[in-house]
Amino acid sequence: FLVMLIPFFIVNGILTGSFIEDQVVWYSDSEIIGIRLFTIPIEDTVYAFTMILTNLVLVEYLQKKFSAIK
Repeated sequence: FLVMLIPFFIVNGILTGSFIEDQVVWYSDSEIIGIRLFTIPIEDTVYAFTMILTNLVLVEYLQKKFSAIK
């Protein structure tokens, strides 16, 4: 799970200005909570966690369901 987050932090960090002089994506502080993990809004991080965990949970559930049928 943590390995899957490495590309997220690299790409999102570049887009929000961590590794470059000017950011590609601009977030209005009035539209987000205002908490950032480095330059990445916490909402993006929570969204990434949710998307990855949802897929992992779904795969685990389906594997258990279909292995019980056999």
